[in-house]
Order: sequence, then C-alpha cells, then structure tokens
Amino acid sequence: MILPVLESLTLHKARSEAAATLTATILLAAADTYIQKLSLALGDPVRLLDDDGKEAFLGSIHVLERTPERVILTAYDRGIFLTRNELRGAYFGESADIVEQVAEELGIAVGTVETGPGMRFFASYSGESAFSILRQTVGEKFEISIRDDALCVTKHAYIVYVLQPSQVLEVSGTASLAHMVNRCTVVDRKNIARAAAECPDDISAYGQFQTFLPQNGDDPAAQAKAALTGRSLRGEVTVMGNLNYRCGCAVELHRSEWGLDGVYAVTAAEHRWEGGIYTTAMQLEFIRK
Repeated sequence: MILPVLESLTLHKARSEAAATLTATILLAAADTYIQKLSLALGDPVRLLDDDGKEAFLGSIHVLERTPERVILTAYDRGIFLTRNELRGAYFGESADIVEQVAEELGIAVGTVETGPGMRFFASYSGESAFSILRQTVGEKFEISIRDDALCVTKHAYIVYVLQPSQVLEVSGTASLAHMVNRCTVVDRKNIARAAAECPDDISAYGQFQTFLPQNGDDPAAQAKAALTGRSLRGEVTVMGNLNYRCGCAVELHRSEWGLDGVYAVTAAEHRWEGGIYTTAMQLEFIRK
C-alpha cells in the first residue's frame, strides 16, 4: 500500500500499444522514521484498485529509478509479453486462426476474438514482435490485449458512457479527408479486377478517392469493402477522473461547437493523479452519430 507516500501516478493505455503502463512516483526519506518504508524490486507485482475495490491494473515492475527523495517505478501489464517476444515463421488462415497460432507459440490462452472473415498470409523470417504480427493480421481498428491471462482481439465498444459538458475540462477536435478511400478495386496476380466496392454518398459529397489492392484471401468483395475509409473525425478531451473511461470503450458527446458530436471510440486513455487532482485524458475516434 503506497498511498501515504504517493506523489503522483499515471495509468496509460492506447490501441497502438500492447500493454497498459503504470508510472508512480513515491516519496522517500531515509532518516524520517514517520515516512513509510517500502522495499521495491524489479518484477514485484503492482495492483491498482478503483474506489469499489475492482481491479483496474495488474502488472509488474520493469523499471526503477531512485533518487535520495523519491523512487519512480514503471510497471506494465501482461500485454508487454506481446511486445517483448519475437516470433519467426509463416502464418496462414483466417485472422482468428493466426491469433490462435500466435497464442499457442506464446503459451497463453485465447479469449475473445472478434476478427472478420477472409484468409490472410503473413511471413516473419527475421523476427517480429507478436504484437506486430497480430496488428498486421487484424488491422488498425482492433484492440489487442491480454485480459485475465488470455489473448483478446476486440473491435466493438460495447459500453458507451455519456459525457456531460460539466465533466469536460479541456477539448480539441480534428476533421480530415486525408485518409478517405471511397472506392476500392481488388485485382488478382494478372491485374484482373475481381471485386469493387464504393461509398456513393462520400463520392457525391467529396469526390472520388480510389485505391487498387492485390487480392489477399478468397473473398475479394469483403476485402474491397473493408478497405473503404470515411472522413476522419478525432478529438482529445480531458475530463474529471473516472477509471471507467478506458481504451476500448466509447463516449458520447454532443457539442458541435467543440467539434465533437456523436459516439467516439476511446483509442487511448491516460489517468493522472497528482497534487490531489485526478483527471482522465482521452483520444477519441468517431464511430457514429
């Protein structure tokens, strides 16, 4: 229990990262008998509980930095093993099959897997991290994590929290067409078109942004449809702290004057406790109105 000597604490998790990271600064005073003494070592478990006693983080210490006045520890949850383990070989099958292959090589169980259909092939001969292999297999929209000692790949934000304007401390938003793809054609090795998909509404509103992709798998129609990308609507908000707001959930906020109007996936969340103030900063990605 480090609360009496805790100066600051940060809990961070992003979709682009395999592991949640907890950083804590703990006060020291070797000559003061009233200051709690702690024995910290690499590999020690670190557990963060919310106000109801529910576990919000479970990991272990990977870095310790000591000064005469304080010690700074950095801990990661078990997702770090996806980053720190490199794998070699060829992986073939549907995305879910490759997830199972990676889990088997790492010796961990498979939890919830929500990848779509379609065959994939990926080869790693020089050694790539398990997380990199999974990311290239399932795409950028999925959350990859280890939960309850099982490898999970999830897409949908099942829990949507309504943000009240009174909770919001700081907000910014960005709208962009830079990555829009509203027409896609999939071609085979002979450059013959096998399938095409388009979004007529976006073409009418913004003009055509087209791409051609080599066929990957046995369902070119699904591949073409999956490649369509709409306008990018992103935001960043800082709110009064709440551990329920985490990477993988979603928030709803209707303030068009702030550039945020709809339901947004939380793609990164950082919880910070410092100076008696608790805040949560989130990166958001538009899902729907």
